[in-house]
Amino acid sequence: MTTKKEILAYAKQHGFIYPKIKVIFGFGLCGGMIGGIMFCCIGFMIETTYEQIINHISHKGIISLFLKLPFYILGFAFLGAWAGGIPAFLTGIYLSFKNFIFIDKKDYIKIFAIGFLITAIFALLMVVFSNQQPNMQITIWDLFIIPFPLAIIGGISAMICGKLFLPKLPNNF
Repeated sequence: MTTKKEILAYAKQHGFIYPKIKVIFGFGLCGGMIGGIMFCCIGFMIETTYEQIINHISHKGIISLFLKLPFYILGFAFLGAWAGGIPAFLTGIYLSFKNFIFIDKKDYIKIFAIGFLITAIFALLMVVFSNQQPNMQITIWDLFIIPFPLAIIGGISAMICGKLFLPKLPNNF
């Protein structure tokens, strides 16, 4: 089996140029939005389940929640682009710096791990630096309960953006 460096060298000999700008801006502009939409859909499912189980909401209440869903999705897409834009840009920069291409399905695991780690570090830093009150202590619970779900969403978002924006194996190889 050939390595990625050999594949890139062969592809460059035949006129392939790695689309670094497309990868960086594709991840940066769409990665946060995709994460925000996923966060909204997960929250919506939790909210409707909670309302049905705990409050025994009627079918009219569920229908009204579904009518509000497009506005929630739009709002969370913008919120995700704002909050998740920095880790998405960093993921795109890292992948384009490494000239990452898809060869097989194992590459999805690598992209998930890269997106997971960058988002986890960013979320962890946000938890630590958002502590504005000097007498408030950050517990271990705070360090894991916020960054871990956001990191999973960041990893899944990186996989989706990778499928959309990263170059695939050349056809003639």
